[in-house]
Amino acid sequence: MSHVIRVPSTVYSRLENLAQGFDTPVNVIERLLNHYEGVDHETYVKEKSAPKSRDNTKYLFNGKKLAKNRLVLAVVKQYVADNPGIGFNKLSLTFPKKLEGGSHGVFNKLDYVSNKYEGKKDKRHFMKEDEVINLIDGSIVVCDQWTLDNLTNFIEKARKLGYVIEAS
Repeated sequence: MSHVIRVPSTVYSRLENLAQGFDTPVNVIERLLNHYEGVDHETYVKEKSAPKSRDNTKYLFNGKKLAKNRLVLAVVKQYVADNPGIGFNKLSLTFPKKLEGGSHGVFNKLDYVSNKYEGKKDKRHFMKEDEVINLIDGSIVVCDQWTLDNLTNFIEKARKLGYVIEAS
């Protein structure tokens, strides 16, 4: 996410004096931050531009080996099974949207997702009939957009609820 920072023209002129070749203001600020933090700029550039390796960690839950997104689906399904009569609001308190860390949340109402992604192939949620979870006040679908970064908080929450999850 980008943020707008307003810089007085005197400060901008100082940044311009530090620019090298076709530097952008962001490059100059990064170099200044690296210098201030004692980070070697060349190493920083190499690490930043290096291709990210895909994390294929699988997780053991209830005797099954699952990918990140399938783990979330399995945990939410299990929680609903363990708490019959649960509704959307109470489930939202247990698994708040912020656990996913993005704009999707851990789960959403089926109707909302169907309308939001109408006509689109990728709905970013588990939408197959056997993946839909029925609550007392409607049906939900679990987000399938999980990375190692946003999964950590979810696993921590699941473990606090008493679920045993192991990386394999």
